[in-house]
Amino acid sequence: MAKKNEQRFEDQIKRLEYIVSVLDQGNAPLNEMMELYEEGIALIGACKKTLDEAEQKLTVLGAS
Repeated sequence: MAKKNEQRFEDQIKRLEYIVSVLDQGNAPLNEMMELYEEGIALIGACKKTLDEAEQKLTVLGAS
């Protein structure tokens, strides 16, 4: 079960999609774009960790 302050993987992906769209448009003020970029990097790390953990579980299950 996810901890209280953790977002679901799907919610993280949706947030990343939003961040990418804002950054891609380039209309936001620079400081906002920098904050979004930093948030996006953190979300990518969290998503990668989630995927790595899922892969490890599948590997263990497949070896059984």
